Amino acid sequence: MEKQHETAPSLFSACISFLFNADARTASKNVRDISVQFKAKMSQIQNNITPSREGVAFEYIDAMNQQIDLGGKYKVEVLDTNHKNGPDIYIRDQKTDNVIQKQQQKINSRTADRVANNGTYGDQEIRTPKGQTQTPKNQSVKEANVSKDQVSKAANNPGRAANQYKLKAAIAEIKSAAAIGAISGAIAVILLSGLEHFLAVERGEIEINEAIASVFMNALEGAWSGAIGGGTTAAVTAFVPALVPVLTIISGPLLVIGSYQLITQIGQIIDRHKFAKRNRLVQSIYTEESEFFDSFDTQVYEYLTA
Repeated sequence: MEKQHETAPSLFSACISFLFNADARTASKNVRDISVQFKAKMSQIQNNITPSREGVAFEYIDAMNQQIDLGGKYKVEVLDTNHKNGPDIYIRDQKTDNVIQKQQQKINSRTADRVANNGTYGDQEIRTPKGQTQTPKNQSVKEANVSKDQVSKAANNPGRAANQYKLKAAIAEIKSAAAIGAISGAIAVILLSGLEHFLAVERGEIEINEAIASVFMNALEGAWSGAIGGGTTAAVTAFVPALVPVLTIISGPLLVIGSYQLITQIGQIIDRHKFAKRNRLVQSIYTEESEFFDSFDTQVYEYLTA
């Protein structure tokens, strides 16, 4: 595909990636918020006994882990204070703010089984770390994706654990943006390259198999370019969150510009196709007339010299 066709798909895919990656961006922000709360809470209880610190650490790192897995459609919230037998974690619908699940975190599977059996916490989901000597026996007790070893490390070094989850959330955000960018970039390039090459097939300039191969290769290039653009933009927002409002403001106008460029290039491709067909018709007529007059001149000459 010609170089002038590369700018519009790249700009288009970068804007689409930013706009449609809002859920992953929200999840990443929520993880950052939980990590700040986690470090503050662990600072307050740094002199507490180990089981107490581990219990709090489990609440927060499991919350961050769940937030990454659930994405931005849901908000995981750790309750700093609650009444007796109240939940440790709320999971809310991000749009309605309704609580869709209440969770109670227990670092000991035996304790979790006991409270599940006697119904102490009602309809709350009871969670416990995985990798314990005794796994939960009660089906209402769910094992978290975080292990007992991770809980112990987080209790001993909260800052490091918080940074690890912030990095995981940032990577998830970047991966999501790169995937969206790759898809939108490939679609935009297929639109331009497909139109260009299949019109060339109609004009008889190339064969259909050549057109398919060219469009496929261009689509791969577009996907790669879109993935890089989307991933780079997401990396900026993940590690410099202050730029999100600025990009939110300019992404709309830039998308309009990119879309306009795509439409303009489509028009240019169609115009070139019409021009090429018209030139071919003119050339065909000129050739036929030239052959006619050449033949006529030959006949006249032969008549006069006979």
